[in-house]
Amino acid sequence: MKLTVAHTPDPDDAFMFYAMVTGKIKTSMEYEQVIKDIETLNHDAETGLYDVTAISANAYADVNETYALTRSGASFGISYGPLVVAKSEVDFKRAIIGSPGTGTSSHLLFRMFIEKDADLRPMRFDLIPDAIVNGDIQAGIIIHDEQLTFQEKGLIKVAAIYDRWKEYAGDLPIPLGFNAIRKTLGEEVIHNYIVDFENSIKYAFDHVEEAATYAMKYARYKDLDLETRFIKMYVNELSIDFGERGRKALEMYYERAFKMDLLERFRMEIV
Repeated sequence: MKLTVAHTPDPDDAFMFYAMVTGKIKTSMEYEQVIKDIETLNHDAETGLYDVTAISANAYADVNETYALTRSGASFGISYGPLVVAKSEVDFKRAIIGSPGTGTSSHLLFRMFIEKDADLRPMRFDLIPDAIVNGDIQAGIIIHDEQLTFQEKGLIKVAAIYDRWKEYAGDLPIPLGFNAIRKTLGEEVIHNYIVDFENSIKYAFDHVEEAATYAMKYARYKDLDLETRFIKMYVNELSIDFGERGRKALEMYYERAFKMDLLERFRMEIV
C-alpha cells in the first residue's frame, strides 16, 4: 500500500519525515512525498487531496470531518511562538500587517491575542520581512526560520504572541503546525502510519546532523547551524506524541477562538 504524504519544505518537517521517505527505517507501507507551502496545503486539505497532510491548527477546523490530527509530528512552541516585527513601534489598529495566510495558526493567534480587527494582508511568509523593509506593509507576523533572521534586515520585535498566550494558558505550549490523516483509511492503516512516523522522528532525534543535512535540500537559508537551531525549536519533546499536554493546549486554543466568534464549534479528533 502507498500513502501520499504532503508536508512543507520547512526544515522541521523535512527533518521528521527524513527516515521514512529515504528508506533509513523499515516501514509498513510505501510513502509518496509531496512538498508544498503550508497555506497551499491548508487549502488542499479542503478537498481531502492527500492521505496525510501538514496542516495549521486554524485550518483543521474546516476539515475535521475528513481528517483526524495525529499525535505525532506536531509543532508546538515551548516558551516561544510567532513574532510580530516592524521597522519601529506601530499601532495595530491602523497598520497594514502582513500575515502568512488566513488558514495559518499565526493568523488566528494574532486575531485572538493582538488585534482581532486588524488589517491583515495574506502573503507568502518568507516575503513578509522584505515587504516591511520596502514599505508595502507596516508590520508582519513572522514564522519559521524568518524568526532567526529578521534583525539582519533592520527590523525589531514589536509583539511576541507567546507572551499573550502565556497570560491566557499558563505554561501550556502554543499550538502551531500539525499532521492530519484521512479517517477513511481505517484504524489499521492509521495505526501503521503513526508507528512509521514516530520511528522516523526518533531516528532523526538519534541522527540530528544527518537528518538536518537532508533537510537543507529544502531550506531557504544555506546555513546548517541556523537551520538546525530552527529545527530544535519546533521539533521537541512533544513531536513524537503531544499527549495530554498538547491536547489541553489545543482545547484552549479552540475554545478562545469559539468564544471570540473566530471559528465555529467543531469536534476535534486525535489519533
